[in-house]
Amino acid sequence: MKLLVDGGSLSPAGRMGLAASGLALRGHEVLWHGPGIGDGAGRAPRPAPAGIRLARERADLVLGGGAHPARTALAGWLGGAHGMVLGLEGSVGRDWRALDRWAWSTLYSSGLVEESDAEAARTRLHGLGLDRLALWSSEPPPAVPDATHLDTEILERACERALARHRGRVSRPAVFADRDGTLVVERGYLSDPDDLELLPGVPQALRNLRAQGFALVLVSNQSGVGRGLFPLSRVYQAMARLRRLLRARGVELDAVYFCPHRPEAGCACRKPAPGLLERAAEDLVLDLSRSVMIGDKLIDVETGHRAGAGGVLVRSGYGRDEERRLAGEGVPRPPDRVCEDFAEAARWLIEGA
Repeated sequence: MKLLVDGGSLSPAGRMGLAASGLALRGHEVLWHGPGIGDGAGRAPRPAPAGIRLARERADLVLGGGAHPARTALAGWLGGAHGMVLGLEGSVGRDWRALDRWAWSTLYSSGLVEESDAEAARTRLHGLGLDRLALWSSEPPPAVPDATHLDTEILERACERALARHRGRVSRPAVFADRDGTLVVERGYLSDPDDLELLPGVPQALRNLRAQGFALVLVSNQSGVGRGLFPLSRVYQAMARLRRLLRARGVELDAVYFCPHRPEAGCACRKPAPGLLERAAEDLVLDLSRSVMIGDKLIDVETGHRAGAGGVLVRSGYGRDEERRLAGEGVPRPPDRVCEDFAEAARWLIEGA
């Protein structure tokens, strides 16, 4: 995502500014308009250009504080944003002028509130789309921007939902792609972001799928976290590098979901459980029946099928070894297609669309 932050509307050390800088650490492109640019620990948001030059940036969303939405909306209009996400504090709505209420309605707007302020926000924002309110985490905000903090996750999902709903309520198909061995070279338990390398043909294949109307969602098991092999921060660093590598080649992922748990944890998010696909479908307004999961393991295929989607096995990564298992017993349902690599899988999907 390309996000424009209205820095002048944010309180110092507030949740929205810290979470927005956390999104820069997750690999999103974050522009900071006005004072108070956040510290992204080497990946800080970059300053946005002033005046009319801001219009060249074409941001997806504008982020800001909730005291005076008209100010943040103005920055969003100049930056070409499709929607607005505000950090709403306890007094929100009490001092809004007619212009602020109108500004809230001109962009697809949503807000994040503290749990203690939720009832007040529901009362004061009566008639202003209460389904667009979500809660910040119950954790204290971090001292510095943190990609792993729950606030960063909450803001990221709020932004993804806002973009999806800006496109309309008509659901679209998605390609759910495994990471290691499917989009990038298999390295075992990849923990060093510098080891991440795109497989040949992947960027072009993703661009072609996007052109055909598919949402692009990465779904990955990262049990190295649960096993204690590397910290959660390493996963976000690797995912950030992937986002930047793809962006440099003209591709933007719609979302990234991963499971950090050990296989025996019994969670609902580890593939082949369909939990992450179902969550993505709700967040991004996706039609699972027209979607497909692509990966180099049979658990990827099974994940797609258990979610009501298709399942494609690719021979890259562990795929050739997995293909040999198809002749044996214990495979719940064979893949809908076995392809040489992700690029071939994309061609097959596009030809059948």
